[in-house]
Amino acid sequence: MTTEERHRRRFSEEFRKEQVQLIETGKTTILEVSKRYEVKTQNIRVWMERYGKKSIPGRILITTGKDYDRIMSLEKENKKLIELIGRQQVELIHKDEVIRLAKDRLGEDFEKK
Repeated sequence: MTTEERHRRRFSEEFRKEQVQLIETGKTTILEVSKRYEVKTQNIRVWMERYGKKSIPGRILITTGKDYDRIMSLEKENKKLIELIGRQQVELIHKDEVIRLAKDRLGEDFEKK
C-alpha cells in the first residue's frame, strides 16, 4: 500500500472500538494491529485513549544498565509492598470480625474490659 493510499484511508469508529477491545482483552497487541492494518502505533494509542476503558502506561526511557536494574528493583519492591498491604488488610478484617464475634458473645462492653 502506498503512502498516498494510507493517507486517504479512514477507519470507522466501530472498527476502532473493535480493535481497542481486542487489545484490552489481550487477544492482540498494538504492534500486531499496527502491522496488520498498516497504521502507526501512535494512531492506535490515540484510539486507546479515546475508546479504551483502561489507561495506557507511558513509555519508560532506559538509558543505561543501571537505569534498568533500578527500575526492576523498584518494581520488585512495589510488588512486595502491595502484597504486604494486602496481608495487612486481611489481618485487619480478621481482627474486626473477631471483635464483632466477641461483642456478640460477651456483650457490647467487651472492648472496655
